[in-house]
Amino acid sequence: MPLGGRDAGPETTLVDGKVTENWAEAVRPNTKLFFLESPTNPTLEVVDIAAVAKIANAAGARLVVDNVFATPMQQKPLELGAHVVVYSATKHIDGQGRCLGGVILSDKKWIDENLHDYFRHTGPSLSPFNAWTLLKGLETLPLRVRQQTETAAKIADFLADRPEVSRLIYPGRADHPQADLIKRQMKGGSTLLCFDLKGGKKAAFAFENALKIILISNNLGDSKSLITHPATTTHKSLTDEARAELGIDAGTLRLSVGLEDADDLLNDIEGALKAAG
Repeated sequence: MPLGGRDAGPETTLVDGKVTENWAEAVRPNTKLFFLESPTNPTLEVVDIAAVAKIANAAGARLVVDNVFATPMQQKPLELGAHVVVYSATKHIDGQGRCLGGVILSDKKWIDENLHDYFRHTGPSLSPFNAWTLLKGLETLPLRVRQQTETAAKIADFLADRPEVSRLIYPGRADHPQADLIKRQMKGGSTLLCFDLKGGKKAAFAFENALKIILISNNLGDSKSLITHPATTTHKSLTDEARAELGIDAGTLRLSVGLEDADDLLNDIEGALKAAG
């Protein structure tokens, strides 16, 4: 489908990415690039990167993967066949809410031919301080992600048994709809989880407002645990129908697990569930 009309820029086609066949069916003679996010925001669906990469190669297109939710610790798209990987380095790479930044990874030839001159002429480069901060963040990335993932798994197991929760999605659990693909593609679960409260928006807001440790924020991958209500924040601009198609309803919450003590977070969540009714 055209993005903003034929004169506004490149044409785009939206597909349900978790169904591999959709990618091949969407290819057109002028297809130049595939773009995907895996796991997705906020419902943590997973796309078969290796399979999509083969389709992209056959079409003569580049595959770009947003790897923020997996982090480079849990998933390596370039090894799975992706041509380009992007990160919001503000998230796990900094992971402490200190600075903004982004990362584009690919082979040197592609970087030299497509990005080098663009950056040179337009100047979208990090400040020296931000670059230093992100490099320091990389030093502790493995330790932070490992601890956050372990705590997220405990919280997911806790929420899965709560009567207030109608749906729990976590890539590290066997009940994830794509558990087999996750085992093949990822080295672990995630620092994030998604769940729906039965009481809808009212319950979700009551839950958030009752939290004492977990902060309300659209950010993720931070050393502090953060929660957001996608329907009124990150995905607010979509129609109700579009959100429903993505699996987002009024009771959906996305939790980014930080480095706080796991028991403290569980107690905080339990108290908020009681407040949400």
